[in-house]
Amino acid sequence: MKVKNIALSIAFMLCLTLNNTAFATKLPQDVWKYIKQSLPNAQQRFDSVVTISDDVMYIPLYPPSDTTVDSIQIDYTYPEKKPLSALPEVVLFNNGYSLLKVFKDEKGNYTLTKKDDLPIKVRLGLMPQDMLTPVGLKMPESLKLTLGDLLIPSKEESSLTLKDQDKEKAKSPYAPQVKRNQFIPVVDFKDKKTFINPQNSKFLSVYDNTSKEPLYELKLSSMPSKIVTSEKSKVALVLYWSTKNLEIIDLKDERTIATIPIDAQATDVALNKKENLAYVTSQNAKAIYVVNLNSMQLDKVVKLDQKPSKITYCDLDESISFYDEYSQKVFNVTKSGAEFIVQPLGTVANASKILSDMANVYVLSRTDSQLYVFDKALAKQLNVVDLDKKPTDALIHEHKVFILCSKEGFMDVYDTVEGKIISREQLSKDGFYSKLTLIPNGNNIMITGINAKNYLIYNLETMKLVKAQESYIDVANIIILDKSQRL
Repeated sequence: MKVKNIALSIAFMLCLTLNNTAFATKLPQDVWKYIKQSLPNAQQRFDSVVTISDDVMYIPLYPPSDTTVDSIQIDYTYPEKKPLSALPEVVLFNNGYSLLKVFKDEKGNYTLTKKDDLPIKVRLGLMPQDMLTPVGLKMPESLKLTLGDLLIPSKEESSLTLKDQDKEKAKSPYAPQVKRNQFIPVVDFKDKKTFINPQNSKFLSVYDNTSKEPLYELKLSSMPSKIVTSEKSKVALVLYWSTKNLEIIDLKDERTIATIPIDAQATDVALNKKENLAYVTSQNAKAIYVVNLNSMQLDKVVKLDQKPSKITYCDLDESISFYDEYSQKVFNVTKSGAEFIVQPLGTVANASKILSDMANVYVLSRTDSQLYVFDKALAKQLNVVDLDKKPTDALIHEHKVFILCSKEGFMDVYDTVEGKIISREQLSKDGFYSKLTLIPNGNNIMITGINAKNYLIYNLETMKLVKAQESYIDVANIIILDKSQRL
């Protein structure tokens, strides 16, 4: 009888919690302040899950009712008497809130502490009811009531992996029957995991360095226009051609963890790697959307008089630069307090790429085959340099701008100090190469395109082509991740 009474009490208190704090999406400010003081690198996700690093996160438990305290202190930890900085398995604060550490075993399964005689205040807590539950989470019996109405998704239910019955439907009737989607890795891809979105496809083919065939495929909700990745939080932000939504995909569990509606289709995106933010442009909305890739939420919307299309971000001076293809003007954006100051720099016809460093903004004109250089401080044009035909992509490495010119397969290298082209190399006469992707942990880049039977490896230090590797896939978007980073 006594056991039944305790169970009824717990059920009643859980019911109260379900109607109270468990639907909150953020921890109380004083709890979060305490966590940040002990763990400066901690980030709070949109569902209040606390992430510390790639492989450490805590699920919060909300108490049945709020308790007011003068200052937040730790009442209990397991192992006992451990500070929060030591990352204990269980933490109970004096206001009733708790933290449960999530473990991931070698098979990728998520588990919680095995200790079964935790304080009643911990066992009475409730996980946030809007929480993105870890896939396949194994719950100890003593903590199952903390789930409330949450369901634990299985890997099969939550994964974007294409099911066997759908694989035949996914095949393009125009694709080569034998060599479809073959991607032959070279030594640069050792210990890498590669996600390739083929041209005109809503699928991601997943490869490693063990096979030229895709290991499996992930099905996206629509055809993506651009995909960028956060090395810090191991997620991909996906922009789509035909929808007004942005999606965030967890690359560890390979599932969609957030969908962010915006006012119109997204046009381009740039990453702020230091703060783990994404700046997404939308021409029709006349806005820049700031997406927080720590919390997986939309932080703010910057409304503009212009119609931004191409965008870039410079970590050195924390400035944004964008191109308005309707007016064909280039703008630099600086932040003053909470305000964004937009300054015009000049005009470029049919820009295909925009980049920036501490001093200058660099814009490629696809039709004029020229590089335009603008001074940020003086807000004026400094230089115009002739390029090989149809420049489509570029990146900055040290003090050089590497420019891919697609018409005849040239790589032009512009020295930002000398203000001139210092190298020109024809990489290939076949195919239309149009995308540069940095390969992690090195100075090599991968060059891909359409109607090309090879992908190219180019070294940024020597400024020379290293290898042309046979491949049978037209690449629209590509993600290359280091598998040693606990994917």
